[in-house]
Amino acid sequence: MLALNASVGDAATNCYDFSKSAAETQYHVGDMLQTQHGAINLLNLVSEDGTATQPNPQGATIHNNVPIPGQGENPSLLNHGGLTIQVVPQNRKSSVTLKFAENTGIADNQLWNFGVNGNRKVWRGQLSTLDGQYLGSQQNGGRVRIAVNATPDAPPSYWVRGTVTLTADPVNPQLANRGISKFSFGRSSQLLVDDVCMTDRSWRMPDWMEARPGFGGTPDLDERIHAR
Repeated sequence: MLALNASVGDAATNCYDFSKSAAETQYHVGDMLQTQHGAINLLNLVSEDGTATQPNPQGATIHNNVPIPGQGENPSLLNHGGLTIQVVPQNRKSSVTLKFAENTGIADNQLWNFGVNGNRKVWRGQLSTLDGQYLGSQQNGGRVRIAVNATPDAPPSYWVRGTVTLTADPVNPQLANRGISKFSFGRSSQLLVDDVCMTDRSWRMPDWMEARPGFGGTPDLDERIHAR
């Protein structure tokens, strides 16, 4: 069941924090979670040559361990490896933030898939590789800037934890279909994700509309939801 906490704001922000989900709930490639503000699809992870990899039989689970600094509440969504989680919002977003923790292992050579607005990057290493890069096509909402703030745990731990921020087309804010229409993240080994927050594009009423009878602005709702 989705829980909703509404408050007044200039633009709606909807967050999946998984705290209302039963621990160890399991999802697999091909599953789709329909939520109030969009869909979450579980897809195959692909290798550098585009072929699908074999997903971990455990798939993705609601997991209570390995907390992420600053997360709202435990648990998190744990990708056990070999699958990609795609989020398709109901409407285009101006920004997305999410908290993550990745286990690099000794070799630090895990396969990553990260996609935004129809473009996907495939590489091996850490998520911080994407910091400062852009993904996205004009047909699917324009370019999106990616910022990654990550900090490794002290040895002997192999966990790296941090935050990803996606910002829609800051170079061309007048693009008609500007916004984040979909994004995805996948990894060949353990990846924890929590507090996936999506902010709607801000919209300001034109002066000519405010002056006409029958037009008047009402504040949007700042909605916080929990995915099951």
